[in-house]
Amino acid sequence: MKFTTEVLDSQSQKYAAKVGSTTALMPKEEAIKMLHEQDLSVYGDGKFPIEDYLAVLCRDAIADNNMLSFADYLQAVSMAMGDPLDPVVRENFIKLDKDRSGTLDQQELGDLLEECESVSQRKEQVKELLECMDVDKDGKVNYSEIVRAICF
Repeated sequence: MKFTTEVLDSQSQKYAAKVGSTTALMPKEEAIKMLHEQDLSVYGDGKFPIEDYLAVLCRDAIADNNMLSFADYLQAVSMAMGDPLDPVVRENFIKLDKDRSGTLDQQELGDLLEECESVSQRKEQVKELLECMDVDKDGKVNYSEIVRAICF
């Protein structure tokens, strides 16, 4: 099974339907239940059950309260399908999402472009990045939009 934009959109909708939005956190047990309901746990490589994938993904600060982000959930889905997203994408998204909102705002996107020569040049590039990546036009870039922009 291939991780495609259709899978990305479908998982975004399922996650949001379950917890309200892709920026909300989900209890790890709920994520495991969702993955089992979709029979995604059977697509793994056989080395680790889906619970182990989630345990590995939840080692960051969110793991303290047994909650995970949409980025964690989406990475687990792709791993369960045997078509993992590059973990560097997830790790960098989490680093850039300083306020843990599940989205990158203009300031956080601007942090990507710190090396630009001038402030006005940087602001223009941030604006262009936001317009290009912000599929739902909410003024922020969420994790599924980042994945879409980088991986597809």
